[in-house]
Amino acid sequence: MKYNTIILVDDNPTTIFYHKDVVSEFEPNADIVSFDNPYKFIDEFKQTFSKSTEPILLLLDINMPEIRGFELIELLEENEEDMSKLDILIVTSSKLNSDLEKASRYPNIIGFIEKPIDIDKLNKALSGLN
Repeated sequence: MKYNTIILVDDNPTTIFYHKDVVSEFEPNADIVSFDNPYKFIDEFKQTFSKSTEPILLLLDINMPEIRGFELIELLEENEEDMSKLDILIVTSSKLNSDLEKASRYPNIIGFIEKPIDIDKLNKALSGLN
């Protein structure tokens, strides 16, 4: 699936820098937006991204000091943001069974990808999507 917009949310600027480079190689024509503060992402999502008519891919770090990835998704849902065009890949340094189980409760989560991401991991994570 092609995405015109890909969003990276991770608390580590170095990780964002690296992942942004990989994502721009993976989808060269996409608008790549990054946030090292999850609350800034939430504000921008409410103002801009929730109104998108095109699918958006969100690469979301699951473990951030301010807020966990699942909590971020819950905040968006609580505020009844339109998330229908948002596909979420959880980015993690380890896949815990409890996280995999919890992810199944969120329809927008399309998979997990382990850090550091690369093109092969992105292709594999997105291969089942049309």
